[in-house]
Amino acid sequence: MDRATKVAILNRVLHGTVNSVVQYIEVATPHVPAGLEEGRRKLQELRDAEARTATEITDLVAALDGVPEVGVFPYWNVDLNYLDLRFLARFAAQHQEKVIAEIEGDLDLVRGDPRLHGTLSRILEEKRAHLDVLKEIGTPPPPKPKPEKKAAKAE
Repeated sequence: MDRATKVAILNRVLHGTVNSVVQYIEVATPHVPAGLEEGRRKLQELRDAEARTATEITDLVAALDGVPEVGVFPYWNVDLNYLDLRFLARFAAQHQEKVIAEIEGDLDLVRGDPRLHGTLSRILEEKRAHLDVLKEIGTPPPPKPKPEKKAAKAE
């Protein structure tokens, strides 16, 4: 596989990492319902992990004498501001599933490069673990029990 193809693959993974919904949630000022403060903290951890991964990918692109290209946020035209954190987590999970599918396809392409294959394999596992967290945060609360109807008293 030539250098330009490797750089293109890395840039595709970089795009899915830098332009993830998780990265955007922090600036979207989400509504955090009571009891979901821990979910917000977990999202911040995911965001920080993605930032570290983006740096790793950028370093690999530079080592190949390439130029990092992240493109634009794929949902630039969607207003995600002030939405419920659970909704945003579900939306982020849908995006994450697309990114995972792309990386799975890329893994076959880089089998001949142990360093690149190892890096993409690690990133894929990270993305899968993040998907589990996003699904957990996005799980709607159980429905509130309906109040029992009192039987009418016979007079």
